[in-house]
Amino acid sequence: MKKKKRTLLWQLEPEEGGTPSYLLGTIHAKCDEAFFQINEYCALITKANVFAAEIDLEEMGNQDFIQHALLPDYQTLSGILPPKKYAKLRHIIHKSCGQDIALYDRFLPILLVNLVHENLLPADQPYSLDRYLWDYAIRINKPATGLETLAEQAMVLHKIPIEDQIKDLLYLGKHIGKERRELFKMVEIYASGDYQSLFKAAKKHVGGSRKILLYDRNVTMTARLLELLQSDTVFCAVGAAHLGGQNGILRLLKKAGVTIRPLEWKEHQNA
Repeated sequence: MKKKKRTLLWQLEPEEGGTPSYLLGTIHAKCDEAFFQINEYCALITKANVFAAEIDLEEMGNQDFIQHALLPDYQTLSGILPPKKYAKLRHIIHKSCGQDIALYDRFLPILLVNLVHENLLPADQPYSLDRYLWDYAIRINKPATGLETLAEQAMVLHKIPIEDQIKDLLYLGKHIGKERRELFKMVEIYASGDYQSLFKAAKKHVGGSRKILLYDRNVTMTARLLELLQSDTVFCAVGAAHLGGQNGILRLLKKAGVTIRPLEWKEHQNA
């Protein structure tokens, strides 16, 4: 991708002029590379009437979400895996990132994979970028909403066979050094603003689940964003992997007649 086209920040222009809305591709990380343009993001959130994330982050820790996040039929990871395999996995993950998977024994394996990924990267900031932006919007009294409901997120997670989720978790345990290197590479790509390369990397990573985790969700989130744009100016922050590709949110917005304009992306000095 040519440097001038590299950006994760887009302006969505109203048909009849007026105040624009904004779309940002985020990364669920606490490293400095995710935050180097944070002042620009906050300034644009201030201009918008509504802040939109993938999901209402206030719901993430409530009891309803926890129930949706659990393995079905009271299963546990330690009960599914052979004892030696479970003990080895637990030891490797704890040694690599300090997380004890025994604390999440009833949770879906895909959530454990995401948790480990987050903890394999540096924690330069106290919060991940998406959480920081949400909290900032709340702090300045902007209405905040999710483009997906809690139930829809739960359906997505449970559509992926448990066997496949466990397979991915075991792969992570076996190749945790490789996974860490790939995550650092993703952060470098993110800092460069190359949203198409981020999409391709994410598509490869999720493999056969790309329709469930990316394409179908892109359709849902785009439809909700279009609804918001009809009546409000919006700052929308979604995972950067959802922007690119033929089925990405940017292409879907264009098909819906939205004029989108890339905004300048100032590369991180270490990118």
